[in-house]
Amino acid sequence: MAGSKATTAAGATIATAPLVALLREIADGSGGLVQLRPGLSDARMDAWAAPVPEEIRVLLREVGGIRIAYSRRKDNDTYLCSEIDFDEPLNDGTDPAGGDGSWYVEQAGGPGTHRFVHLDEGDGFFYVDVDRETGSWGPVFMFWDANDAALLDSSLTAWLHRTAHCLREALRGADGDAYTFNSAFQETWTEPQRNAPQVPTVPAADARTSPDPVIRSVATALPDDGALADLREVDGAALVIFDFPELCHFGRAHGGTVLTAVPSNPYEDD
Repeated sequence: MAGSKATTAAGATIATAPLVALLREIADGSGGLVQLRPGLSDARMDAWAAPVPEEIRVLLREVGGIRIAYSRRKDNDTYLCSEIDFDEPLNDGTDPAGGDGSWYVEQAGGPGTHRFVHLDEGDGFFYVDVDRETGSWGPVFMFWDANDAALLDSSLTAWLHRTAHCLREALRGADGDAYTFNSAFQETWTEPQRNAPQVPTVPAADARTSPDPVIRSVATALPDDGALADLREVDGAALVIFDFPELCHFGRAHGGTVLTAVPSNPYEDD
């Protein structure tokens, strides 16, 4: 355990044991403002559509998610929390409101190509890319209920490491107040996506004539009305907006470093 490491898309490594220890230290000293969800069993992870590599299992066996307080209930003085949840029900096609959420699973690329880890109040859907062929977990992305998408970090562990430091900084000035804590946390945590540079998109038809073999290969697998964005040279976060008249379905290729999209209609028949 102590020597376990998770590899990011950029090739760097973040040791899992220190990350888990950091999250536990933050939760233990937060007075309940930060709570860790119980770790997940291998049997549970085996049931997921997206395969789980061992380096990710090492993390998720210890931490199943993070509850982040934003207010107190008036009736019993417990905290109301937003959640990073590695067993997010939307992965099984269940909408947070209890309805059918399968359209969002398809919007992120379909079962087995990603893992939702957080849904925010601003209609942001956070997920980790999963390579369908190798099972490797790659960069962390988010999309809104539109054609806007963002690359947030190079790996799940890198994203959690930054999340942990944002939580720790927010706790220092909160003096136990949930609203003050959450406001400070959200301000720093969402900064990368707010200020990320926008990466241009390329229509699939144009990309098929690119001198870059990776771009040509990805474009060949897209329909004529599809498009892509090359994120291979991005250092940090990036914003991508696909100019489609309707919504779109996203996909990733080349280890999550090329974001793709094809137009879709949320009311289309399955």
